[in-house]
Amino acid sequence: MKESQKPTLVIIVLVIALIACISLFFASKIPSENSPVGFILPPGDATAGQRTFAQLNCIQCHSVAGVTFQDSETVTSDLMVPLGGALHKVKTYGQLATAIIHPSESILKADDRYVDTSGNSLMPDYTAVMTVQQMTNIITFLQEHYDIVKPAYDPQGMGYPYY
Repeated sequence: MKESQKPTLVIIVLVIALIACISLFFASKIPSENSPVGFILPPGDATAGQRTFAQLNCIQCHSVAGVTFQDSETVTSDLMVPLGGALHKVKTYGQLATAIIHPSESILKADDRYVDTSGNSLMPDYTAVMTVQQMTNIITFLQEHYDIVKPAYDPQGMGYPYY
């Protein structure tokens, strides 16, 4: 091969590699059949969500950070699951929706107190009695009560020298 053809060959190889990378990038953006892309729920109303949360007796097993329900609504359980409050990671809309419509998917199965003998969540199936609007209202209500906090960073505790 002539010396004058080497730069042209290098350019051709680089262009082909660039095209392949761009093709792979765009191919990875094509949603699969189980992808939530394009799935949009109606907007929720937090006030209605709080009311629905109480009406569906979610307060029997759940507390919400910063929220006090009327005494007549509150039924306490030996096993209260706190919702809301300070977290280091955001609770997404999708995670909250999944926890409501498919609680066995998001339950901490390592803790036997939260599951039945089959390993399923103790939370009842609300899909037959809850409307989509009620669900979006509850999600909107809950999202307002999560606070994202930065984890405390201690360079000494991380094993790094601090100067």
